[in-house]
Amino acid sequence: MKVEEEIVRRGGQPAFPTGIGVNQVTAHYAPQNDEAGKVQESDVVKIDYGVHIDGYVADTSVTITENPSYQLLLEATERALQAAMEVVKRDRRIGEIGRAIAATAKAEGFRPISNLSGHTLEQYVVHAGKSIPNLYSPGLPMLNKGDVFAIEPFLTLADAAGFVVEAPQENIFSLIVRKRTGNKELDDLMDRIWNQRKTLPFSPRWFDQGYKEGRLVALLRELEKRRLVHSYPTLVEASGKPVAQFEHTMTIEDGGLVVLT
Repeated sequence: MKVEEEIVRRGGQPAFPTGIGVNQVTAHYAPQNDEAGKVQESDVVKIDYGVHIDGYVADTSVTITENPSYQLLLEATERALQAAMEVVKRDRRIGEIGRAIAATAKAEGFRPISNLSGHTLEQYVVHAGKSIPNLYSPGLPMLNKGDVFAIEPFLTLADAAGFVVEAPQENIFSLIVRKRTGNKELDDLMDRIWNQRKTLPFSPRWFDQGYKEGRLVALLRELEKRRLVHSYPTLVEASGKPVAQFEHTMTIEDGGLVVLT
């Protein structure tokens, strides 16, 4: 993909497969080599991509559309991100970040996706210990100096369900643990994944060289059955309404908030 090629050209590596979410497709969808779908001018398209260098990750996303009916949705989502960042500058309570996102969405006539959130990042870990929800939630931990985290509001229409559900497609995987199985084909695949990705998410299209059609996915399913690989189901808005997303990665230093993307 062009995005991933550009990441490599600039000296990085993809932190995860580039996600392309069209309309109600909200997260964890990464097209494969044999797909021939096209984006329509009326679509709302989310592009979620990340870069890592030596396992240190920056995660960001944008939403685009040529459909004027959804332009306000995109603008509101971007303003929700800015409101969240303003909160971080003066208040490190994660719950207050979610409150700002939800308040902005409501004021603009939209609603946040309730069961998706931002997250802290660590070396070779895209979703580390702390979650940053898009709604107010009490009792959450503080963000601390040195934390690296991504804030990513997801907004949808006011009459939407406002949450995502799992779709059948699974085309993003990650290695949970490197452990010998006694099966050479499985062990060789795990070695390839570990050497290139460690525990970062990957797409089957990055490893399909040398396998007959369907064989790589069958091996991944076997590794998943053995609890050595994790799959990420595609997530879609439950009522089929379009979703917009904007995201930045940032950290807190002595001088305050530093935006990294």
